[in-house]
Amino acid sequence: MITNYLKIAWRNIIRQRRTSLINLMGLSLGIASALILFVIVQHEWSYDRFHKNYKHIYRIVTETKHENSSDYNAGVANPLPQALQVDMPQLKAIVPLLATGGQVDVPNKNQENPIDKYSEQVIFTTADFFQLFDATWLAGDATSLTVPNSAVLDRETADRFFGSWQQAIGQQLQLANAITLQVTAVVENAPQNSNFPYHLLASFPTLEANSSLFDYDADNWNGVSSSFQTYVLFDPNEDRAAIGQQLEGLAKKYFEGNGRNRLLHLQPLSDIHFDTRYGNVLDNRMVKRSTLTTLALIGVFILIMAAINFINLSTAQALGKGKEIGVRKVLGGSRRGLIAQSFSETFLLVFLSMVVAIGIVYIALPYVHHFSNMPDRPTLLQGNTVVFLGIALVAMTLLSGGYPALVLSGFTPIAALKNKTNTAQLGGVPVRKSLVVVQFAIAQLLMIGTLVAVKQMTYIRNADLGFDKAAVYVVQVPSDNSENQRVSIFKQQLLQLPQIQSVSLASDVPSSDNKWQSNFYFDGTESGNDITFPTTMKFADADYFDNYALTFVAGNAYAESDTAKAAVVNETMVRKLGLPSAEDAIGKRIRIGFMDSWMTVAGVVKDFIPNSLREEVSPMIITTLKRNYYVAGIKLEKGAGKSTLVEIQQRFEQLYPEHYYQASFLDDNIAKFYEQEEKMALVYQLFAALSLVISSIGLYGMVSFMLGQKVKEIGIRKVLGASVAGIVYQFSKEFVYLVVIAFCVAAPIAYYFMHDWLANFTYRINLSTGLFAVAMLVALTIAMLTIGIKAFKAAVANPVDSLRDE
Repeated sequence: MITNYLKIAWRNIIRQRRTSLINLMGLSLGIASALILFVIVQHEWSYDRFHKNYKHIYRIVTETKHENSSDYNAGVANPLPQALQVDMPQLKAIVPLLATGGQVDVPNKNQENPIDKYSEQVIFTTADFFQLFDATWLAGDATSLTVPNSAVLDRETADRFFGSWQQAIGQQLQLANAITLQVTAVVENAPQNSNFPYHLLASFPTLEANSSLFDYDADNWNGVSSSFQTYVLFDPNEDRAAIGQQLEGLAKKYFEGNGRNRLLHLQPLSDIHFDTRYGNVLDNRMVKRSTLTTLALIGVFILIMAAINFINLSTAQALGKGKEIGVRKVLGGSRRGLIAQSFSETFLLVFLSMVVAIGIVYIALPYVHHFSNMPDRPTLLQGNTVVFLGIALVAMTLLSGGYPALVLSGFTPIAALKNKTNTAQLGGVPVRKSLVVVQFAIAQLLMIGTLVAVKQMTYIRNADLGFDKAAVYVVQVPSDNSENQRVSIFKQQLLQLPQIQSVSLASDVPSSDNKWQSNFYFDGTESGNDITFPTTMKFADADYFDNYALTFVAGNAYAESDTAKAAVVNETMVRKLGLPSAEDAIGKRIRIGFMDSWMTVAGVVKDFIPNSLREEVSPMIITTLKRNYYVAGIKLEKGAGKSTLVEIQQRFEQLYPEHYYQASFLDDNIAKFYEQEEKMALVYQLFAALSLVISSIGLYGMVSFMLGQKVKEIGIRKVLGASVAGIVYQFSKEFVYLVVIAFCVAAPIAYYFMHDWLANFTYRINLSTGLFAVAMLVALTIAMLTIGIKAFKAAVANPVDSLRDE
């Protein structure tokens, strides 16, 4: 019986090629879109779930409370791991790690590889790291991390350094031009859905023996850096709430006496990939749960739109199936059998659409990484994907085929044989109109989201950051010390090049991911309780302000100095200190918490954006401190080309032959702050366009149904003298109402979601009525084109053909 149903279904599909092809196209696009979004969402949700202790691993994070705000930091104070071992011995494992970017030299490099210097992320950690995070050992074991000057590489890094991982064991690496490491173990590469890419691990005793080189003070409870993190492993029976209470007590014990209102929290491993408050210095691939929810909803919406298309086209197609249904009923066909036959046709069409969709996804998948965190070559047919396809096949068959099956099986035999099926027997026009409203509401919802996201990203790209970022080439420079003082020489050599306008040395550029903060004292105050907020710090030479075109609202730049004698503050600092004006800050004394010397405020600069536009401008102190200069900001002349960049690199390599050269343009660095939002904007654009295509297909089905019901009416109107334009207008105006109704449904929903998305940015656009009006106009234009073509064909038809039966 089932085989017979499928045979008849196939014949019907072949006989009605045009309608079947439109259905196939709509369903294929819908399923392909949903499948791509499912693969993306499933990949993001799978991060780190492969660790066997996944549910029992936590990161300890720090919250620092201020008067009206809080700062969140993924790091902890350096002595915390040792304190945990003493105060909380019930923890199964305590894993400290310090992540740092460092230069790695490979003396015995792979002969086929000309590179012998690399810039790598190095993680100092203990052997217990692998008690928490699973790895496959190719050579050696975790005890390698108990030995000083020992390193563990993953397969990819070992192959890159030495040609093959087998050759790596026993080889030596030079870290930061100061430490010799020996490769004692190799592990398989971490899975791509891991936030812990352990490319190069160094033993913790190595860090302890070279603490000054990495600014690691094992006794300093005052400082907190996101680079130093601590992970713990719970016993499965351990009470998380009880551990949390113990952490509260531990924070009071070590922080209250230091005048800092700090809290320690437990962050589950399952939250690390999604909680952007704390960031992730080990791996920048993060995504908010709300973003994944949005992607999942888009996938569901598009599947619903594809199902609505099928329903509209199938019920329109039912007009030509009346006699077939009538004959089947007269010959004894039951309603259950007719429903089964209709579902068989739907199932076959959905199955064929799914096959086509898989082909589309295979073609599109290599490009998905452009708008997601997916790897370049993801795997499609995994266990979860097959389950999704199975559920989608059943759901789409029931959703798409249910209504048409009930309508077709409900025909009365006499009316069907006389071809007298009418609107009432087909379920009525209002149902299909409602479905079209749903489609266009979804399409306009996505369009509004697209317009808002694109406009916000355009605003960000063109926003006035308070400094000049154009044509600034940023070179990473080794910091000076008592034995090595070359950074000033490098600056002078660069200034001799004709295409270089100016050069400034600093800890970082005006807008970066640096959030270095400290307590401070102002105008003679020595009590930490007098100043209730911290200051952000930047260290820069005297040319910093001219190089980036920072604007002074009072005073001027300080004189050149190797040490901190004078300082410049920003407008926010003046306001937070409660000073009447910027001029009142000039000449006052100020001191950063960890520094002994007081500085005189020489100037106040207009606020500029120090991080991203998501965040408010914080109080800031800029002063000189030569040992903390890590970048050279090079302002290029307008005519500077690639040859100038080559000359800069040559000067660097001549002066620093032992160091790795790293450089990039400042505007490119700033653009990286918004990669996630740019990708999301691209997703909106792609799927908004797709939703319009699918809506147009559905509208075509609805128009076909309507005009099929009114063939004779059109003929009568033409006989009575109606013009083609008049007929087109008569049948188009109904759909204008549908689009407007859809807009009224979509607009408030879009406003709610996009207002919530924009709240992530401190600096953002306003949700103007113009954006919403544009979305409605686009929907109206596409609807009128779709309707107009079909209505025009019906209007120019010969009325004799439609009225000859009368």
